[in-house]
Amino acid sequence: MAKLLVIDDDRDTMRILEAKLTDAGYQILQATDGKAGLEKAQETLPDLILLDVMMPELDGLSVLKHLKFDAQTEKIPVIIMTAKGEKMEGVFKMEGAAGYLTKPFVFASLLEELNKSLPKERGR
Repeated sequence: MAKLLVIDDDRDTMRILEAKLTDAGYQILQATDGKAGLEKAQETLPDLILLDVMMPELDGLSVLKHLKFDAQTEKIPVIIMTAKGEKMEGVFKMEGAAGYLTKPFVFASLLEELNKSLPKERGR
């Protein structure tokens, strides 16, 4: 069972993702701001991180940069979740994101991104 860390400050989004991803067979960890998310990622070393861009304490792009700079977390795939749209795709890829989703997104799109981004030996 793949372990996913969801970092998002929106409690409704967190609740929905936890329910749907748990039903889909994933183990879910959560953090409600960037700083806590970075710490949890370093402590738990999840198989993949779902990361919101706009958050308190530390924004998503800063978290992504920290993750990719740390030898312990640099290989963890990160899927960005954003309301900013397609204009940011190049920035996300340049910073090392495995993929991105524009909020609101269809759950099937999330599952597709997970299947593309999760290391094959660590999948569900």
